[in-house]
Amino acid sequence: MQTGDIQIALFNARLYCAMSFCSGGGLDELGRDIQIFEKQMIEYKQELNLKISFPLKHAVLTLMTCSDNPSHESNELFKESKNLLQGTFLKKRSYASNYRFYCICIAYIFCDYDFAREMIELRWILEENLCRLYDSFGAGHFYDCLSSVALARKTNEDKWKKYALDYFEMAKSFALNCQHRILLLETEIDILMGNTDNAIMKYNKAINAAAECRFIHEQAIANERAGDFCLSKGDVRASYYYGEAYILYFQWGARGKAAHLKKKHSLEVNGS
Repeated sequence: MQTGDIQIALFNARLYCAMSFCSGGGLDELGRDIQIFEKQMIEYKQELNLKISFPLKHAVLTLMTCSDNPSHESNELFKESKNLLQGTFLKKRSYASNYRFYCICIAYIFCDYDFAREMIELRWILEENLCRLYDSFGAGHFYDCLSSVALARKTNEDKWKKYALDYFEMAKSFALNCQHRILLLETEIDILMGNTDNAIMKYNKAINAAAECRFIHEQAIANERAGDFCLSKGDVRASYYYGEAYILYFQWGARGKAAHLKKKHSLEVNGS
């Protein structure tokens, strides 16, 4: 940065942090990198890069420290999201699209599906006049699909089944080197449609594929969903899958989410 373009250098730093988050990079190291780059953005008066980095910073902090519902009034990510829903940033749709991704990611991971619904509905507004949404290396369609499946289960509304299928098709176009995402989405959609045959075998394939890619966060999510399925069937293996999810979230650095999982399934989670 001493001799080059400072704005481009910090843009690339921000892109690096976003890619690290989406590929399951360790949150402790990522948090330190964000702090370093944030100081440089302030020093060099890079207000745009600083502003766009805000949702990633608070997504990481939420995962690391929040053991409660992330849409609580004290959570910085949620407080700022109110401005999105009230239309404050709709004139800055690219920024709003970037912010929306991190909100829906956190909402899904913490099983806050009402918050996820608001963020998906915001996407529909943004798509009206934005030619390209912030999809964050294919992760956007992945989390939109997972959230739509969860909302279809929760509400029993056919529209969410349709959205799940639509987002699944979009996610497949970004599946290169992320086959575990497609395996997990296929399993979730099959179960949603009533096809539960070999569901655990399918979850295990998604878990193993995520492990091979070293996407530890999505390996944790797949384990948690397998635990949910087992719990719904009265299958004692739920405890094993929740325990694996707990360990993986903790290893990722998402200690807040690990604590959230343990609190939610206190009888099923093994570990301290």
